[in-house]
This record gives sequence, C-alpha cells and structure tokens, in this order.
Amino acid sequence: HNTRPLYQAILNLMGKAEHPSLLEGEVISFAKEIASERGREMVQTTSRLQLYQIRVAYMFGDLDLAAQILQETHGTEHIFNGKYEFCEHLFYDGLVSFAYAQKTNEDKWITFAQDSVGKMRRFADNAPFNCEQKLHLLEAEQYFCAGKRKEAIEKYLSAIFLSGENGFIQDQALCYERTALFYLENGDAEKASNLYGKAHNAYLEWGARGKADHLCKHSPF
Repeated sequence: HNTRPLYQAILNLMGKAEHPSLLEGEVISFAKEIASERGREMVQTTSRLQLYQIRVAYMFGDLDLAAQILQETHGTEHIFNGKYEFCEHLFYDGLVSFAYAQKTNEDKWITFAQDSVGKMRRFADNAPFNCEQKLHLLEAEQYFCAGKRKEAIEKYLSAIFLSGENGFIQDQALCYERTALFYLENGDAEKASNLYGKAHNAYLEWGARGKADHLCKHSPF
C-alpha cells in the first residue's frame, strides 16, 4: 500500500498516465486516496501521497498545484524520519519554493526555500552520497533567484558532476534541465539547447520517456 504513490509517479514519468502532472492513473487516484487517508488520520500515508503529487506536478510543469500542496506540507519532513523520503521531501520543497518565488516574487517562498536549503545542508553533511548533488542544485537555484550568475553557474555545474559521480541519473537529468533554463533566462540559447538535449537523453536513460517527451514539447528548441 505504501508504495502505490511511488508506483503511480513512476508510471507518470514513463508516459503511462493521461495527465502526467496529476497522481492519477491505473494504480492510484490522489483525490480519492487523500480524502480516505485523512479520514483515517494516516499522517505518513497522507504525506507520502502529497510528496509524490508535488513531485509529478513539479516535473511536468504544474507549479500552481505543487505550490498549493506545498503550503500544507512545508516543515513536515520529520514524518519521514529515517526514510529516504525525508531527503526527497526537502529537495522538492526547495525546488518548488524557488521556482514559485521566481514566478510570484512573494517573499514567503524564499523563506520556505531557504529553510529547505539549511536542512538539506545538514542532511548532506551526514549522507553526502545521497544528498550532496541535491544540495548543490538547491544552492544553484538560490543564487539564480538572487541574480548571482557566476555563483549559480558554479553550483549548477557542480550538481551535474556530483549527480553523475554518485550514480543518480534522475538527479543529473533534472540538473541538466534546470541549468538549461538558467542559461536560457540569461540569454545563452546555445548552451541552453545543448543542456536540454543532455537532459532529454538522461531522462530516457533513466526510463522516464514521458518526462523526456514532455521536455521536447515544452522546451523552446
């Protein structure tokens, strides 16, 4: 039962869901499950559903939905204490918050994001293999939001390298994608195009054809 949100998220990433930004499909319906689990006061199960809904919403470009759920879940990562999802919760909390800060210019999202970065920094100290590339990507996004171009580039490139070095192709694909967006926003279309291509190939290598296809359809190249 606990693996069903992850299973549905995998199907979405593989391209086997009609609406990939929604945790809805052959395995699970987020809307139905969340109401049921809340009624039973199953806190960890509810949080797991929210985590994977945030993840697919972010990956497939529905920032509004991701931010809507994040407002309820921010600061609740302790529910996953001792589990890998603790790190994933902080990671997507920070990514969504930085992206929404850029979209809305609302200070509360920067506050949310900085909170996640601080917690991830402590987590990366204890488990660098699993978390250091995530931390560097969050720090790159932080510099991006602050307009610190040189520092952002250094952290993006470091995140790409560490993801590959540590064997996390899914993190490397996302690092390529976010770095491509950074270069695009800063007027370097050539580097952006090259990195979007690398992101696409990395997503395919990971098995996320649905995400790779989505990237092709929504990148400017």
